[in-house]
Amino acid sequence: MQKRDNRYKFITMISLSALLGISVGVVGSLFHMSVEWIEKSKLDALDYFWPFESYPWLPYVLSSTLMIFVAIHLVKKIAPEAGGSGIQEIEGILEDKREVDAIRVLFVKFFGGMLSLGSGMAMGREGPTVQIGGTLGQLLAETFHLKKDDLKTLIAAGAGAGLATTFNAPLAGILFVFEEMKKQFKYTYISVQSVITASIVSTVVLYLIMGNYIDIPIKNLITPQVYDLWIFVIFGIFFGVLGYLFNFLLVKFHTFFANLQPLAFNIIILVIGISIGLLLWRDPNSVGEGYGVIYRALDGSFSLEMLLILFIARFFVTMISYGTGAPGGIFAPMLALGVLFGLAFGIIVQQLIPGFAVEPAIFAVVGMSALFSATVRAPLTGIVLVAELTMSFSLLLPLLITSLLATITVSALGGRPIYTILLEKELEISKFGRAK
Repeated sequence: MQKRDNRYKFITMISLSALLGISVGVVGSLFHMSVEWIEKSKLDALDYFWPFESYPWLPYVLSSTLMIFVAIHLVKKIAPEAGGSGIQEIEGILEDKREVDAIRVLFVKFFGGMLSLGSGMAMGREGPTVQIGGTLGQLLAETFHLKKDDLKTLIAAGAGAGLATTFNAPLAGILFVFEEMKKQFKYTYISVQSVITASIVSTVVLYLIMGNYIDIPIKNLITPQVYDLWIFVIFGIFFGVLGYLFNFLLVKFHTFFANLQPLAFNIIILVIGISIGLLLWRDPNSVGEGYGVIYRALDGSFSLEMLLILFIARFFVTMISYGTGAPGGIFAPMLALGVLFGLAFGIIVQQLIPGFAVEPAIFAVVGMSALFSATVRAPLTGIVLVAELTMSFSLLLPLLITSLLATITVSALGGRPIYTILLEKELEISKFGRAK
């Protein structure tokens, strides 16, 4: 009888996980296409329908400001738990520290995310898609009246499927749950298989809707020789320091905005909207998710000076964008920062060591994983994510060395995982009305 009950539960959970994977694949693909559509439609409309040639910057300012205002106030008025990345909220639910209204979160995260990403803010679609996936898991579990542990399994499985759908990276989606949510996730045979099932099925659905594509295509890179690997130790230490600084400032900006009075908050949001609009008009490389600047950087479009300028500009635009509480993630902006800093590092190394055989593009690829590992503190996920994003599996050894050193360095500095800190801040705000 016990074996039959276990078999029935296994079949039920795997079936529901497959259904969840289909749902996340469909909704995640629609979100992806919607963000691309709103970005393209906005720029086309501004180019073709704005009648005042003397003020070409004005429609960018007006549209970005309006979209940012609507996105942020959707969060504030309807679903505060839908602000920012949302990954910390998934972890809060799994820890029994947060409760959310799934329908409201789903609505705000989808449409608010479209607006905030479409406005030009330096935020990524992965955070919204992960929270959308977890929310769909919650809705599915509530529909079938599952027990609490099974509900949490489907929430985690939906989150993994969301990451897999965002980046066309099923293995990274699976590892993300096992590594990033290791404190909250209850490991059983059924729960593990549920996460794997949802991530695989969601990726298959993504293929059917959007095709099997490589997110960040990279030319064939020559694998570094073993006697050149020492440079990645130094590279990893640099990124450990950078990751510590990234997390420190992100939390400071988040706290600053959370503690503002409504009038001051709205005035600052107005200034940010104007600034984002002007940057989108004048220098789109400094704003947005970051995929465009990644492609241009890898094509060799930027000098060393421009790489460093863009890195600094995008670093602070990311801090400000996330600090506002608009719905959006930090993975994609971090990938762009990793590419920019990595390329700059590689060029400087070649200038300092003439004839050094490691291509700067290798540092760009490895830099994406290093910054992810240092901030999120999930190095295996970062390594596999970048390998799947770029199909650069031949670079696994440099990826491992750099990510390991970045993680060790940030730990030695006293850094903590970013989503752990953000969850603590959200709990403070919900309890005391402000963050410390």
